[in-house]
Amino acid sequence: MADVGTLDLAMADLGATAVRFVRIYGPLALLVFTFLESSMLFPFFPSEVVVPAAAALLITDPLSFFVFVGAATVGGTVGAFVPFYAFRGPGSRGLGRLRDRIDVSENATDRSRRWFRRWGASSVFWGRFLPAVRSVVSIPAGLAGMTRVRFGVYTATGTVLFYAAVGAVVYYGRQQSLLAALASVAADRPALAGTVALVALAVGLWVSLRHRRRERVP
Repeated sequence: MADVGTLDLAMADLGATAVRFVRIYGPLALLVFTFLESSMLFPFFPSEVVVPAAAALLITDPLSFFVFVGAATVGGTVGAFVPFYAFRGPGSRGLGRLRDRIDVSENATDRSRRWFRRWGASSVFWGRFLPAVRSVVSIPAGLAGMTRVRFGVYTATGTVLFYAAVGAVVYYGRQQSLLAALASVAADRPALAGTVALVALAVGLWVSLRHRRRERVP
């Protein structure tokens, strides 16, 4: 229990540090953070805390919304290619030598492989919406020899939709109550509302899969 409490404190400190950097350096800090998270070279930042906090700090109008989404998408997409190349096999050209530097548990790797086997290449897209899969899904994609172009398109599309949804919810939710914000978005911006719905669907699918997996465990 003491170790868990120590880990929680360390994560909170890392999150606070990341938010301070975003406050000082703006979108550049967000780009670096999303790169580090998706590259798995330093995957310990609590993104579920940092990204909404960064959205609250950086998004003040439509232009800053696009800057937020753009910085997060560039960092997340470029970073995702690090584990993708690192796990393409010993004969691959690129970043294979970084494999030993990527800190990922065997359980996380196995979970991402099962996800990829079950859902195929499209899991690279859907996985970007799920906290437990978002970064590690690049590993089975690399192991499976997925093409660079297909991996990049799926990754960029899922990443931009995820960060757009987070930014929109934070921005509109800050201006009015959450229910009123959702109603306003649905009425005025149906495309954006559809993006949020996709995120909610993906999260619901993830929760359902975890529940079923736990039920199978004796």
